Amino acid sequence: MTGPSPAPPGYDSTEERNWAVLTHALAAVGIFFGGLLGWVAPLVTLLSKGDTSPKLRAHAVSALNFNLTWAIIDLVAVILAGCAGFVHLWPLPWLLRLIPVVPFVFNIIALVKANNGECYRHPLSYPLVK
Repeated sequence: MTGPSPAPPGYDSTEERNWAVLTHALAAVGIFFGGLLGWVAPLVTLLSKGDTSPKLRAHAVSALNFNLTWAIIDLVAVILAGCAGFVHLWPLPWLLRLIPVVPFVFNIIALVKANNGECYRHPLSYPLVK
């Protein structure tokens, strides 16, 4: 008979790792399907589990700051693309559609790091939440 499974490296429990991975995975899904919705899952994690685990709080704050920053950048890009369409700068709207690729890729990298037990600090983000 075996006892309970040991905690994964870097975490206090398997549930803690699952929450960290789920935070980054759902942020990537929010970017992929909604463009501006990558910040929702990290906010839910921060509000629901941020007080119980400092590691989950670190993952959630990093992901929230990163995804909020890129949601603002994406929103500005949409506005610029709309304005550029009126001025007939035809390549600009197509180039601005590539902006959501950046947060999607970095959320996938964070997901892999979280699964390995590492706390990933997202690059290219502004610290809106401390």
